[in-house]
Amino acid sequence: MSPDSEDSPSLATSIVRGLRLRCPRCGEGRLLAGYLRPVEHCSSCQLPIGEIRADDGPPWLTLIVTGHLLAPFMVLIFMSDALPLWLATTLMCLLAVGMCLALLPRAKGLFIAAIWKLGAAPHSEEDSAAD
Repeated sequence: MSPDSEDSPSLATSIVRGLRLRCPRCGEGRLLAGYLRPVEHCSSCQLPIGEIRADDGPPWLTLIVTGHLLAPFMVLIFMSDALPLWLATTLMCLLAVGMCLALLPRAKGLFIAAIWKLGAAPHSEEDSAAD
């Protein structure tokens, strides 16, 4: 099934499903088998998710979002003397690592959903035979 068929969800719906770590086509099956490894096929609609490669997009997006969210807090904390420097540095590092670990799977889900919906995923032989 191609991503632009009539019963295919919209781009926004696919992205929301990807952010929820669900299949971008049906919204039922899991998107990831582990922390970052995609499942081979959706357990519900059999979409070949394992063929979709997000590559460097998710880490890039994760670092951009984390950096932009933490930058104002870092400026405020390091410019004031409310906390000792060692404590402020430790807290910012822990917060940055925590945010990256929390955002990375969702960023991968977003990229997988967008790649599938925009038709940039490699097509399997079954898809070619159906066309």
